[in-house]
Order: sequence, then C-alpha cells, then structure tokens
Amino acid sequence: MIVEQNKEWSPDMSRFTGRFHYRGVLVFESAHRIGAERSLAVDAPDTPILRTVDGRPYLPGSSIKGAWRAYSEAIMRTIQAQQGHELFANDPLVQGTTNAPGLTDEKIRQLKKTVDETKIDDELRMQSTWVERVFGNGALASKLLIKDAIIDPASWLRSEIRDGVGIDRDSGRAGHGLKYQFEVVPAGAKFPFEFIVENPSEMELGLVMLGVHAFERGDILLGGAKSRGLGWCRLESNGYQDCRYVGDENLLDYLLGDDADMGVVSAEMVQNWLKALKAAIDIVAETGGKSDA
Repeated sequence: MIVEQNKEWSPDMSRFTGRFHYRGVLVFESAHRIGAERSLAVDAPDTPILRTVDGRPYLPGSSIKGAWRAYSEAIMRTIQAQQGHELFANDPLVQGTTNAPGLTDEKIRQLKKTVDETKIDDELRMQSTWVERVFGNGALASKLLIKDAIIDPASWLRSEIRDGVGIDRDSGRAGHGLKYQFEVVPAGAKFPFEFIVENPSEMELGLVMLGVHAFERGDILLGGAKSRGLGWCRLESNGYQDCRYVGDENLLDYLLGDDADMGVVSAEMVQNWLKALKAAIDIVAETGGKSDA
C-alpha cells in the first residue's frame, strides 16, 4: 500500500503526466549582488556583479534553485524531526553513513549491484527524500527547471559601487590594506521569474508551492552579503493568471487548441496541492514513519 502511495506521490519521467509552468516577477526591496570573476579593467570594482554578454545583470537559475532548495530542506527537515521519520529531506551531518536518509552514493552503488535494471528507476525514486524527488540528486534529474532571470531594463539605470573593509579579528578594527569596493544592483530591480516542474504529483506541487509562498512573503533572500542587508526580495504572482498546469487529461486540448486560458492555475488548485502535501505527511505519520523509501 505504501509503495503504491509513494508512486502516486512521485511519478517517474518515462511518460508525460503533468507540467506546471510558473511566471511571476521578483522585485528587490534592497540592493543585491551575485558576484562574477574579478575584472582586469583598471576602473572596475574589486568584486563586480554577474552580467550577460550585453551587460545586463541577471540571476542564474542555479543561484535561485540553491536558495530555494536550502529553504525547502530546512522546512522539511523540521517537519521530519517532529514526525520522527526520515523521508522528507537529507541530514547533511550524516550523509556519509549508510543509515543516512535519502539517496547516498553508497546506497546508489548497492542498488546498482542488487536491483534489476528494469526496476532501478523506481527504486532510486523510492529511496530518495521528497526534496530530492523535486530538486534532484546524483541519480535523479531535477523535476524543477528554473530559467535564468534577466533584469527588466525599465527597472534599473546603472549599478552602484559600495565600499567594504576587512576587519582584523584580533583587534576588532579595520585591517590595514583591506579596503575594497564591490558592485551591487540597486533596490527596485525587477526580474521576470519563470520555472517549469515536469511530471509532478499533487504532493510535489505542494512542496513547490511552499517555496513559492516563501518567495512571495520575502522569506528567501538571494545573492551575497545578505548579513549586510542585501538580497531582500518578494515574488509577485499576479494571482497565478500567467501560470499554466497541463495534465495528461487535458494534454491534447492544450496542444491542439487555441484557448489562451487553457490550463490557467487558480488559487483553488494551489490550495489543493498544499492539502495534498499535508495529507501525504499525515499518512506517513500515521504509519509510524515506515516506508519503502
């Protein structure tokens, strides 16, 4: 029974079962910076920001995903500790042990030796934590695909140069010769934010929406120097009117039709996904944390 539940909670990638396409706007309430390699130009700051080839600042999808995954793992790890089982997220302190939750390198090697090739994909997915099934791991591709976010040209004019200074840890004073400059993107910058989730279950969409809601509340900061006040942002979703969900039941209508509103995501759908996540957590809790994962 639990095996069947887990398959429903995380469909494989062998066929199309669903696709969630999200579009929103990230608005920075403070300056932010994602650093690039030091420039060789004489007049360049010591630590420049990351730019496209035509000079526009952008947020790499990998940077967004890293902050998002860290938040999701922290939340799910907390729930995991409360419920007393190890299905939701990895514990970085025990990743080197065979008893570690999730799909470790040692577990992958053992599965390759003992599991039939026709069943290896299902087994890898079953032994992965819930966060891994969405964000991927060393054996599973990520279901979450995040587009690089290039700045809206109307939301910025130029970057800022700020001064920084290194602190001597012994004296607590500014270190000699440790003054430097760093470049930031000013507050008010807007970035189109877009991602796709391929073949998600309703439970996995609920996990994704936990992160989306965190961005909407401003709980996830992006970039470097966050302890200095940088990186504060909020996500504007526009009521999900620009978001689409297509399942196998309406795939042909979506592909062959010309209805622009086909598959529009509603607030009710989002609430159903979150309820599915809560229900899945409750089911695992009722079984005492036992699972084939």
